Amino acid sequence: MPFFLSPRVIYGKGAIKRLSAELEGKGTRAAIITERNLKEKCSELIESVKAAGYEVTMWDGVEADPTLDIALAASRFLLDSSPQWVIGFGGGSAIDTAKAAWVLYERPDLAAGDLRKSVLPKAKLNLRRKARFAAVPTTSGTGADVTWVAVLTDRSVNRKIVFAHNDIVPDLSVLETQLTLSLPRGITASTGLDVIAHAVDGYTSKQQNDFSDGLCLQAVKMAMEWLPVVCRDGSNIKAREKMLNAATIAGLGFGNSNTGLSHALGHSAGAVFHIPHGRAIGIALPYSLSYIASNPPSEGVLDPVERLAVLARLVGIDDPSPGDAAEAFIGLIKSIQREIGEPSSLRDAGITEDRMMSEMEALVRIAEKDPNMYTTPCECKGKALRGLFEIMWRGSAQ
Repeated sequence: MPFFLSPRVIYGKGAIKRLSAELEGKGTRAAIITERNLKEKCSELIESVKAAGYEVTMWDGVEADPTLDIALAASRFLLDSSPQWVIGFGGGSAIDTAKAAWVLYERPDLAAGDLRKSVLPKAKLNLRRKARFAAVPTTSGTGADVTWVAVLTDRSVNRKIVFAHNDIVPDLSVLETQLTLSLPRGITASTGLDVIAHAVDGYTSKQQNDFSDGLCLQAVKMAMEWLPVVCRDGSNIKAREKMLNAATIAGLGFGNSNTGLSHALGHSAGAVFHIPHGRAIGIALPYSLSYIASNPPSEGVLDPVERLAVLARLVGIDDPSPGDAAEAFIGLIKSIQREIGEPSSLRDAGITEDRMMSEMEALVRIAEKDPNMYTTPCECKGKALRGLFEIMWRGSAQ
C-alpha cells in the first residue's frame, strides 16, 4: 500500500463527551445505526451529539451476522433522514452495517447493481458529499472502527460480501471503555481472539510493511497479555481498556496490510454455519498458522516461520529455533483459547460430521474466492484447503 490509512481516534476517559467538540460546526443532523438491545447504552452518545447542535435520529434494526438486506433497509432510513453524520454504534455487525448503509446513502445508484462488484478498492465512490462517518465500538474485537472494509452476508448465495475501499475508513473512532464493561464473557472471549488473529495475520500478510508491523506487534503483545485477564474478571477496567485499545491498534495494523488465511477460513465457516465472526476466526487461527508455517511462502514473501518466531519472542517464548518458537507460539494461542473457554474446533462449536461433509464443497468454494486468500503468504486451494477444513473440524491433524 502506498499510504497509511487512519481515522482520528478519540480514546481514554470521557471519549464520548469529547466527541461533541469534534462534531461542532460540521452539520445539524446525525443518524445513529445500532442494535435494538443497545438503545439504552446510546443515551450518553445522543447527549454528546445534541450538545454539538445536532438533531439526532436512530435506526436500531442491526442483527448479528448482518445481511445485505439489513444494510439496504438502514440506507433507506438514511435517505429519509438526510444526516450529515452517520454514527455506527455497537460491535462489528453494527459498524459494518452502518458503513454499508452510509455507502448506499451516498451512492443509492449502487443498490440497483451487483454490490459484490461495485464496492471494490479501485472503484470511484466519492463519499462524503452528503455525510461523514463516526464509529463507536462497544466490543473489543473487529477493528471495524478504523478499517476500510465492511463485511455482510448474502444469504441468497450463502457467502460473505466484502465492501473494500479507502473511502470507507471512518472519519472518527471513539473508544469509550465504559461501554465494554457489561460485555458477556463469551463475547469478550471470541472478539478477543479476533484481535489476536487480526494482529498475527496482519504481521504475516503478503502485504505487511514497516508501518503495519509496529502496530501488529503491539496489538499481539497487548491482546495475549490482557485477554485472559479480562475473561477472568470482566469488571477490570484496565484490562477492558487495554483490549479495546488493542482491537483498534490491530485494526490500524491489518487495515494497512490485510489479513490472511484465518479470515478466509473463518469467513467461509461463518457464512455456511452462521458461527459468530470472532469465534469462527478463533477456531481457524491456530490451524491456519500451522499451515503457513509448514508450506513454502510465495515468491518475495517474508518467511512466515521467521515472522511467527518474532511474535514468539515478543510474548516471552525463548527458543533459538525459529521453527520450534513458531510452534510454541501457536501452542500458546491454543492454550489461551482453552483458558477463556472458546471452542478449538468446528466439532466443539456444534457442527456435526454429517453437516461438515455435506457442506465441504461450499466451504472450499467460498474460501477460495475470499479476498484474504490474496494476502495469505502461501498458496492454499483445492485439496489442501479441504484438508485444512477437515483439521478445523476434528481439532487436530490426525
